[in-house]
Amino acid sequence: MPDPQSPAPLESPSPAEPEPVGRTTDLRADISPKPLSTLDLAAEDYASASRADSTLDAYIQRWNAFSAWCTAHGRTAAPATPQTLVMYLAARADQGIRPSTLSVTLSAITYEHERTGHPSPAGHRDVKQTWRGIRRRLGTAPKKKAPLSAAELQRMMDTLPPGLIGLRNRALLLLGFAGGSRRSELVALQRAHLRFVGQGIEVLVERSKTDQEQRGHVKVIAHGSDSTTCPVRALKDWLELSGIAEGPVFRPINRHEQLGARALTGHAVAEIVKRAASAAGLPTPELSGHSLRAGFVTAAASGGADYPSIMDQTGHQNLDTVLGYNRRKDKWKKPASAKLGL
Repeated sequence: MPDPQSPAPLESPSPAEPEPVGRTTDLRADISPKPLSTLDLAAEDYASASRADSTLDAYIQRWNAFSAWCTAHGRTAAPATPQTLVMYLAARADQGIRPSTLSVTLSAITYEHERTGHPSPAGHRDVKQTWRGIRRRLGTAPKKKAPLSAAELQRMMDTLPPGLIGLRNRALLLLGFAGGSRRSELVALQRAHLRFVGQGIEVLVERSKTDQEQRGHVKVIAHGSDSTTCPVRALKDWLELSGIAEGPVFRPINRHEQLGARALTGHAVAEIVKRAASAAGLPTPELSGHSLRAGFVTAAASGGADYPSIMDQTGHQNLDTVLGYNRRKDKWKKPASAKLGL
């Protein structure tokens, strides 16, 4: 007697049974007979896509630096011995390279070893011990760029040049600040990603550092109360006068005020921030493109916005990260020590 708990055996469909429309009789026919070499390349391509292009670029730079050092010192880069990696980390630390940068180096070396089928030396006891010593000696706190305040941004607006370049920079700076945007999000922005509504603008971020699988995230940018710093008005002015109807929103402009077809680079965004800050008399060494994002979090929190709404704008998944961005300049406004009853 058959076991009532066991599944019934699969039966082949009767030859007389009509085949459903669109169904292939032999499942093997659905598998295209591609050469194995082609499939290997496809698999490698999908594996590479598991990491962002910016991450892979950083890995390539770090690996090339490690390989060059190994060549200069008569060492083998792949597979590298733990002693080689220990010597390299010590040499780079002595040069003043920060642990945060060396951490990317370790990841790059591990990635390249795994990619080429070699065990990574990064997991060896001697390497781990050296790495702990470097972090203890040099510290692990990253050097954070200063956040921009709304008042400082206003000063920057007052120094922008006339013409297309000034309009572009105004729109970029205000949108970057109001959106709490990364440089990569600003340069990836396309005209089709913008939707003007009664309350302001809805900005689609197709892909970001915290959304590598491209699920998408919409930022909402409200109208500003001051026409000179309203991000919605600034963006409308830029799009109308530049004539951009499709493609990248923020593009290079040459000295003849001719608009390029490609998007600005992240480095160009940082330079725009620094030039505008310098013209406004602000301390440029402390500012970068990231100051727009840090400034949004700091200004929004100081203005009374709650952290869920701030995170909804920035796309952060971790509250601790957002709290790290909020670097209040007005520490004496409501100091906790004044609430002790002393």
